[in-house]
Amino acid sequence: MKLFTLSVLLIASWLGGCSWAPRVGPSTSEVLDQAQIGGAILFDVVEVDDRVVSILRSQPKESFTRRFNTAARPPELKIAVGDTVSVLIWESAAGGLFTEPLPTFVPGARPQTEPLAPESQPPGGNRRDEVSPLRGPETQPRRDDPPAGLPSAQLLGGTPGGNATVIPNQQVDADGAISVPYAGRVPAAGRSAEQVQQMIEARLANKALQPQALVIVQKTAANAVTVLLNETGGGSRGGPGGTSIGTVASNLSSPAAAAAVAAASGPTAAGAAAAGAAAALATAGAVGTRVPLSPGGDRLLQVIADVGGAQAPVHEVFVRLSRGGVTATIPLQQLVSDPGEDIYAEPGDVLTLIRLPRTFSVFGATGRNAELPFDAETINLAEALGKSQGLRDDLAKPEGVFLFRYEPNAIVRALNEPIATGTRGGMSPIVYRFNLRDGKAYLLAQEFPVQDKDVIFVADAPAVQSYKFATALSQITGPVITGLLVCQNGKC
Repeated sequence: MKLFTLSVLLIASWLGGCSWAPRVGPSTSEVLDQAQIGGAILFDVVEVDDRVVSILRSQPKESFTRRFNTAARPPELKIAVGDTVSVLIWESAAGGLFTEPLPTFVPGARPQTEPLAPESQPPGGNRRDEVSPLRGPETQPRRDDPPAGLPSAQLLGGTPGGNATVIPNQQVDADGAISVPYAGRVPAAGRSAEQVQQMIEARLANKALQPQALVIVQKTAANAVTVLLNETGGGSRGGPGGTSIGTVASNLSSPAAAAAVAAASGPTAAGAAAAGAAAALATAGAVGTRVPLSPGGDRLLQVIADVGGAQAPVHEVFVRLSRGGVTATIPLQQLVSDPGEDIYAEPGDVLTLIRLPRTFSVFGATGRNAELPFDAETINLAEALGKSQGLRDDLAKPEGVFLFRYEPNAIVRALNEPIATGTRGGMSPIVYRFNLRDGKAYLLAQEFPVQDKDVIFVADAPAVQSYKFATALSQITGPVITGLLVCQNGKC
């Protein structure tokens, strides 16, 4: 009688004990029941089939070509306020506006310097290729030397030019003009070097002898691309007294802000920029440099190469382009593999290289519960489950494989699902359900794309809780039952 009573108590405990048995998460039925509570939609549960996979795969990717007005030809570089320019002016003959007249020689006039007497000349006669004790070879007269007193202007680099005049380097003033003698204030900002040359020639046409002008931009800050490197994860979070990389990129994409920063920071040569970026990258999480653009045009990959390229694996690096108040981000792998995305860089662009290792998390009845990296550009659900060592055959319920994700409201509507209650930021929670007891579900899993920060959960089979409770109960009651049996047989 005692043994029968004990058995009844054990069965009652088993029936009520499954609810408090330890487990890793909700059951399949609990996930389905918790989607809507009290009329509020907490999340949508979507059964994955061919239609769902087709809708998800048809969603357009972020694209530089679509977000920015790209041109087939490189942008024309314009002179800007703060640029340093030099002006060279040639005239067709001496004696013009910028050159001195040739010296006048009077026929029959006695030279001011008497030639040496024959007895005082060096032995061997007047030989040009010999060096006298008092005059080095660099001071010996040459056949092509100009006559004494003939004016000779100096070009850039110290090269002599007979009828050229060099106007010293000058910055484009705040009014956008430069000063040229006898031409006055010449507008330069917003014009190309060729246009400024033509304007100078036109103003000097009636004053100089067939003037020809050459305008050279020596230094520029406006015709450059700002490149920010944030490949170690540091420097991307804004705190008290700090500014995030995203904020800087957004501010610099404004033309007015970019001009102010360019005027304050000054120009940077391309070679020095690459060297400085490489040195700073070794000691800081985020660095920046400015890469001047060439007149022939520079594409985005060329600009990235100028600063030393990406130091992280390609599939972990994202490229963020800010231009004219518009910002878009694509994977570096997409930029490399799709030539159409490698658009021309434009003055004032802000290019940010961000190292962002993408991960997903796996919980429940799988061989490994952990946060796992993609280690590739893309990954599907089948590959994600393989990285977690698959479903455990002693625990998992194949019909209870769920993927949790926030989707844009546009995708939720495309799936014919209601928007969750109280959603913010245009994102709504969705739970995708897979029934891996169906063989076709494995084909769908190969097509279903996993995204960054997705959560995969595999529910336990219903019998698992009973097994866990029975195991725990046997460890407690086993010794008691054994003692009762021994006592009953021994009539204690």
